[in-house]
Amino acid sequence: MGVGMRLVLLLLLALVLAPPALAPSALAGDGDTLERIHGRGFLVCGLRSGVSGISFSDPQGHLDGFLVDVCRVFAAATLGNAQAIRVVRLPEKPQEFQAVEKHEVDVALTTTTWTFSRELSHDIEFLMPLLHDGQGFAIHSDATPPPPLDRLGPRTVCVKTATTTVRNLEDHIRKSDLPWTIRTFQTLDEALQAFLAHECDLLTTDRTVLVTSLAGYRQAGMNIYIYPDVISREPLTPYIARGDRNWYDITRWVLHAIVLADAKGVTAADVQAGRIPDDPELHRMLGHAGSVSRTLGLPDDWALQALAQVGNYGEIFDRNLGVPYGMDRGQNKPWTQGGLLYAPPFR
Repeated sequence: MGVGMRLVLLLLLALVLAPPALAPSALAGDGDTLERIHGRGFLVCGLRSGVSGISFSDPQGHLDGFLVDVCRVFAAATLGNAQAIRVVRLPEKPQEFQAVEKHEVDVALTTTTWTFSRELSHDIEFLMPLLHDGQGFAIHSDATPPPPLDRLGPRTVCVKTATTTVRNLEDHIRKSDLPWTIRTFQTLDEALQAFLAHECDLLTTDRTVLVTSLAGYRQAGMNIYIYPDVISREPLTPYIARGDRNWYDITRWVLHAIVLADAKGVTAADVQAGRIPDDPELHRMLGHAGSVSRTLGLPDDWALQALAQVGNYGEIFDRNLGVPYGMDRGQNKPWTQGGLLYAPPFR
């Protein structure tokens, strides 16, 4: 056998005996997130603070808001304790995505829109939309209502940069041939303060954020009108680092559980009092009739704990957005009421 042939055979043997290359998901630490949570005894949620009704600290320093409650839902389901959370303030985009990719948080709960490019350009996985929103506009106006958006004439618009919001605005101006000028700011708060100081005529962002952020100023007598119109669809969606299929399944099904309970009208008080309807699907979800939850590393009563300690989706929405701000649920109703929130069967 020649030297060349012996080298070929050695190379083939090395390839056969070599261990298989790890897939990217395995390199990302597949299956480690729940283990890390149990090891440290608390869940780490990445949020962006200072958004009224969404995630903020009250004057007493108490953390509150819609997304903070969702963080508590995850903690109740995984640790049995809704208060076992730690919040990390995420940086602005695109650094926000990098912090999640590095596993600095277990789940990102920000008003981030799920888009094609974001999911494919970053090592992240979106879960399911928590708020179906749209980009809206606020204007200083003594008239109620003011002229329609497309008849305003020349206007300056304040907007946060490096977001889908500014790109939506650019597309809308170009498509509608509007004589508007864009002023960009690094943060939403900077754009908000410039708008309040009349440095621009319009402020644009997700309509939910407009309603909550401007509520106090409107109540104080400032003539600010929020248009009912939206120029985009904004599925505001939590996300995690790509590569941990078990954690991906857990987080999605926890969200499905609070959505299903809302659709079936089961509240925290019902669960606490044991008032569970004679519904086979609810009994399966709540761990009363056998469960596959243990394959995820969760106890049978994970959904029961989440609902009893925090509540269903509707309760979380009403507590943080509906009652304080009079916000209508709109598309964020369950499918049984004509909304977009839909849970796969617990079967």
